[in-house]
Amino acid sequence: MISLQLLLLFLTLTPSHRLCPHIQARSAQFIGMASRQRYTYEVRGKVYDETSNPMAHTTVCWIPAERPINGRIPCTNTDDDGSFTLIVNDVPDKYVVCASTTTSPFVFVGEDPSHRVACTKTMEFGAGDQDRKVDLRFEKPKK
Repeated sequence: MISLQLLLLFLTLTPSHRLCPHIQARSAQFIGMASRQRYTYEVRGKVYDETSNPMAHTTVCWIPAERPINGRIPCTNTDDDGSFTLIVNDVPDKYVVCASTTTSPFVFVGEDPSHRVACTKTMEFGAGDQDRKVDLRFEKPKK
């Protein structure tokens, strides 16, 4: 498996006239994203069910709100009292934090109807370290 550093080195050292136009455009975009400054963001809070009881051992994930997902999605599980802390190193952008009743923050058509997701509104994280408190509440299942 090629490392990110080797790929970046290859793309920066290879003369652009030796790359096809599609790779030229994608490599410039990739190098731009990879070189953006990353910051430490901490999001903490609690997850509650539809009757305001804390939800233990629920999956909570950090998801880009407007750009494609590129790589792993940082997730954690709530403690016995429904509390969680997510600490991520990412680029300034817009994000949502979602709690899920399964290990996936995504709900697919035709999937188990008991799988539910509760998300924050879009939050913008800028340059510099930031700390936010959010609480997530599940709504009553739709019938």
